[in-house]
Amino acid sequence: MKLKRIGRQIVSVALSAAVLMAAWVAVVPGERAYADNTIYYVDSVAGSDSNNGTSIATPWKTLTKVNAKTNYLPGDQILFKSGSTWWGSLQLRSSGSATNPIIVGKYGGDARPIINANAAYAAINLENIQNITLQDLELTNYKPADPDDYLTGYYRRNGIWIKAFHNGPMSNITIRNMDIHDVTGMNLTGETTTTTTDGKDKGVNKNANAGIQIDAWEWDATQPKAYYNGLTIENNHIHDLSTIGINIAAHSSDPAYFNKNVTVRENSIINNGADGIIVGVSSNPLIEHNVSLDAGAYAPGIKWIAGMWVWRTDRALLQYNEVGRVHAEAKSDTDSAAFDTDIAARGDHIIQYNYTHENEGGFFMDMGQLKNGKNIVRYNISQNDKRNGWHSYTMNITDPGLFYNNVFYNDLGIGFQMKNNANATFMNNIFYVTGQSPSETYPSLPRFLNNAFYGQTAPAQGKYNIVGNPGFVNPGQGTDGYNTVNGYKLQTSSPLIGAGRAVGDPGVRDFWNNPIYTGLPDIGAFESPTSTVNDTAAPSAPTSVAVTGKSDTTISLAWTSLENGVELDADIYNAVTNQVVASVIAANSATVTGLTPGTNYSFYVVAKDLKWNTSGHSATVSAATKSAVTVDNTQAVRTGSWTAATGGNALNNDYHRIAAGSGSNTVRWTPNLPYAGYYMVYYFLPDGSASRAGNASFTVSGTGGSKTYSVDERVKGGAWMPLGIHRFSQGTSGYVQLSDAGNGEVAADGVKFVYLDDFGLDDVVSVQLETDKLQLRTAETAKFSVWGTDSLGQRVDLTADGATLAYTVDDAGIVNVSSGVMSAMGNGITHFHASFTLGSATLQSNAAEVIVGPHVIVDTPTFTNASGAVLTTLASGTVNVSTRVVNSSETHMSATLIAALYGPTGLVEYKTQEFVVNKYDNESLTVALTVPTGTGYSIKAFIWDNTNDMTPLTNIATLQ
Repeated sequence: MKLKRIGRQIVSVALSAAVLMAAWVAVVPGERAYADNTIYYVDSVAGSDSNNGTSIATPWKTLTKVNAKTNYLPGDQILFKSGSTWWGSLQLRSSGSATNPIIVGKYGGDARPIINANAAYAAINLENIQNITLQDLELTNYKPADPDDYLTGYYRRNGIWIKAFHNGPMSNITIRNMDIHDVTGMNLTGETTTTTTDGKDKGVNKNANAGIQIDAWEWDATQPKAYYNGLTIENNHIHDLSTIGINIAAHSSDPAYFNKNVTVRENSIINNGADGIIVGVSSNPLIEHNVSLDAGAYAPGIKWIAGMWVWRTDRALLQYNEVGRVHAEAKSDTDSAAFDTDIAARGDHIIQYNYTHENEGGFFMDMGQLKNGKNIVRYNISQNDKRNGWHSYTMNITDPGLFYNNVFYNDLGIGFQMKNNANATFMNNIFYVTGQSPSETYPSLPRFLNNAFYGQTAPAQGKYNIVGNPGFVNPGQGTDGYNTVNGYKLQTSSPLIGAGRAVGDPGVRDFWNNPIYTGLPDIGAFESPTSTVNDTAAPSAPTSVAVTGKSDTTISLAWTSLENGVELDADIYNAVTNQVVASVIAANSATVTGLTPGTNYSFYVVAKDLKWNTSGHSATVSAATKSAVTVDNTQAVRTGSWTAATGGNALNNDYHRIAAGSGSNTVRWTPNLPYAGYYMVYYFLPDGSASRAGNASFTVSGTGGSKTYSVDERVKGGAWMPLGIHRFSQGTSGYVQLSDAGNGEVAADGVKFVYLDDFGLDDVVSVQLETDKLQLRTAETAKFSVWGTDSLGQRVDLTADGATLAYTVDDAGIVNVSSGVMSAMGNGITHFHASFTLGSATLQSNAAEVIVGPHVIVDTPTFTNASGAVLTTLASGTVNVSTRVVNSSETHMSATLIAALYGPTGLVEYKTQEFVVNKYDNESLTVALTVPTGTGYSIKAFIWDNTNDMTPLTNIATLQ
């Protein structure tokens, strides 16, 4: 790999220039010297450490002299001579004040002074200082004797490294106008750590290396929290380095100690070795007017990078940025998207007015962990973003998301693909693709409203689709440069002008600073300033408003409000306060949240059309939330050494935790329940962690009996999670207990009991039998559950509830069934079902299959559509091909599902899925094929024992 070494050339030139300019000194106009404070001058050529350093005639010479002074005062300035060069690290130990920061900068010319860290930790290395401004310097960090050592070893190196240890808030830190390059730290992926080649650091990876690295560490609860308040990184040029461009990190999981007032703007990160900009553990960070080009291009071995991304942020705003050509090497471990909302983010994140192009992993991705918010992605232009990441999507999205007035343009012949996310809504977007395979389609689960489609079949579920040429001025002409995309404006004759729908709180401008809205909204990132399309007619008021469900803190409503057969937007009002409590987009139902348990409420609904003309009020409907009893961890009885912890979105900001153990250490929550009857039991899960148990053991004990639940505490938390419905007596006889038995740390917070005044066994309308295991060895036992379900879908475990059940077994010589346990008696295959009788009514469950002894069963492949309905004839769209392999034997078995789509001219495509089915285990295999519109297509599917000798396990299944 040929690497630029701009820094070394500059050093050489700078040294020569310094000799010629040694006698010339002057303070740069505009540099501020605070009254009664001191300016210190440093000149690497004409200076002397025996000087006092306080005048341009008596400058210091070395960094050693600068670092030795430990009592700089607020308002002091440390200015380095333009044209001079230093080797080593600037390490200050003094802070300024809120009104008088310490300033580090330059004097004597336009050229930036140069500091080369010479393979140290950082050219500027600061710890636990604040109220400081760093500006106008050139920084590098490489080893001159071996400049390419980073290609074969791991080194921790930064341009600037600012860190806080148990000290916060560290306030008012500004880094501006720096030129940072040739920083040769490691770019080892963040999921892997290593000891540096020089042995100085353990457990480090790419996240410890950046052009600008900001860290805050805390691990001792008795020490102050480490975080920043007032961090500005602006107008820096970071280029030709092997590390992350800008990385802001901290370690608190409590939002009260997130970094605050963080601004990253007008920086350029060009040709670097990992991510462009990472902002983590911050509240409301602003990331704007930055450029990231060729992230990952500088150094080999890149993995899991993105252009600009955030993690554990409490809301973030990314706007007016350009991200281009994020690189990828191996598809199997590549993200490489322009933007990413990553782990433990919370609140609404807004990504707007950005331009992205040619990014290998696509335009946007999320981690599916966003809490209490959504991704709002609007007025962006994506040109030729690819889908070469591990996920093969242009947008790999799982979190709730609202995507509107974006342009997605692709003329590479690869199309635009997104994950099938039911939490995503797309409105007023333009999807423009050329040269794409006709078999590729838009996913079936997202909502599409008032979008424009060109070059690819519009989604069938879309409302107000516009198909055809959107009428761009001159699309596809964008190059490097935020202002090269004027071709995505709309011609005055475009059919998309006035064809969009109004969006709540859409901002005030389009991509080109035109105000919104002019007339009816337009589709795309351009809002025509001359549009005359308008609509002032109000829709009719919603009718048939009804309560469809409720809990202790929610009430669900439904109504009827349509225009041209499409549901209208709506606001739901509290009828007492006349305040909006919920809003929906193109929907006739909503759930009002955040209500008080055991309280009466009244609501009415107002509809809004595409221009947001509002209807009159609907009729008022009333309902009461359910009563609830909450028991926090501080009210629970603990045995063993549970450690108190805070943060992590825990209930009341506290919880207890303990390392995995034998099960002897417990937490027991005992409620004082006001009524006898059925309660839905919940537990509160703090933020998940990879170190948490995936099988935490919660036992609920009530009047009917007890049931133990295995809970995965690694997942996204910060919310109430249901355990199940249980019957309790009035008072304190029931409880929930959690033990330390698990495969990781166990977290204990609150539990909640919600009274179900409208539920009882007489409400059960169906019975379902579910087994923990399908296959047994002789003399082995396994548990099963019999669930009773009411008309609202609420389920109670009848076996745990102590309900009277009867069981019918086809062959009692194979399995014996009693009290929720099945016991294997002899080899064979049999079925059993359960019956539940209450009064004169008897409900019978489904039959459960049980296999005892050595058997191998392979189901004939079945075909279903995207909604799960079984297909008997082939239809266009997504077709899922599925089968099941049951391996009741003492050896592992390989099985491969092969499904092939044939067209009029032969094979169109085929897909496979292979599983190693463990002994006495079973696996379901599924592949999805996309069938084009037309005739002459068919699908054939087959199961093989492996892909080498092709021993058949089933006959060919055909769907025509």
